[in-house]
Amino acid sequence: MTKKMVTHTPKIEIFSQKEMVIFKPQGLWVAKYAKDAKPQCEGILEKSLPSQLIFDLGNLNDFDTSGVWLLQQTMKALEEKGHHVEVKNISEAFQTLAERVAPYKPVLEKIPEQQSFFEKKLIFLGKKTIEIVILGRDLIIFLGQVTIGIFHLFRDPRQIRFTSIVAHLENFGVNAIPIIFLMAISLGLVLAYQGEEQLRKFGAEIYTINLVSISVVREVGILITAILVAGRTGSAITAQLGIMKINQEIDALNTLGLSPMIVLILPRILALIFVMPLLAFVSDIGGLLGGGLMVMFSLDVTPQLYIARVGESITIGSFWVGILKAPLFGAIIGIVSCFEGMRVQGTAESVGTCTTRSVVEGIFLVTIADALLSIFFTQMGI
Repeated sequence: MTKKMVTHTPKIEIFSQKEMVIFKPQGLWVAKYAKDAKPQCEGILEKSLPSQLIFDLGNLNDFDTSGVWLLQQTMKALEEKGHHVEVKNISEAFQTLAERVAPYKPVLEKIPEQQSFFEKKLIFLGKKTIEIVILGRDLIIFLGQVTIGIFHLFRDPRQIRFTSIVAHLENFGVNAIPIIFLMAISLGLVLAYQGEEQLRKFGAEIYTINLVSISVVREVGILITAILVAGRTGSAITAQLGIMKINQEIDALNTLGLSPMIVLILPRILALIFVMPLLAFVSDIGGLLGGGLMVMFSLDVTPQLYIARVGESITIGSFWVGILKAPLFGAIIGIVSCFEGMRVQGTAESVGTCTTRSVVEGIFLVTIADALLSIFFTQMGI
């Protein structure tokens, strides 16, 4: 006895009868063999056929939604061409699947056109501009919150955490004096050496003392101090607050009814505001000392003469210009550092990213503020 072989590959047998064509799908019309079934359907649509068409589904071995959908779409395409399509020997399972997949209409995604180099750069610039605008908005909002917090502290001094402020004063100020003093000495040496080399061409090397004195006291001393504090202290503040946020310590403060602004942020900002004038003064002394050492060795100037020329060069106005910038720069560094620390999202990578932003944004804003203040004091004749 010979067994009838079951055909797995889907195919469609075609029988012509006068003005009528009968299609008999056979095999397995399932997703596994869809790549073989699709050409069968496309071949039917390319043929020249009479108006009367019949699909006999009695020989279908097995089918799923993909096979049913292919046959259904083929019938629909033939009807759209003007043919009359009739279905025979349709099973209940085929009818059920046909009703399920009938509403489905695949939408082909349009492949975007390749952007030119100019378009890519323009889009990148637009995204960065939006990010900067959003960052500036959030920073202004945070500045407003800090201002309100300081106002509440002045209204109720009992909320001021003096112990925390003193601890931060020691960490941000006293511990930073050695590095700032050494850096200022090095900067004073460089200024004196470079100034002397240039002024020697005009026979005015004695004015190197004036150059070093005014530059250090008015601009260089406070600026190098602010840059060092932004790199040393600002990054530390951002990392500390970021780790606290990751460890949910800030959420714990909120749960206990304590304000992170009063407990964590304002003590750090106030400590930087109070300690920056001290660091600026130390930087001025270090810069003048470094410049004096270079001038005394290269120009054979006595310490008494150097001190006298420094006293003549530096006015009270010049001294206070540098000192008055210090609290503002401290506030900028403190606000930016705390702002970035509170923006940490909960991963170690976010801590590193926000710490880097803190240093960059702090130095950038300090430099801009220094330029604006220099113009302002010059216009005021100070």
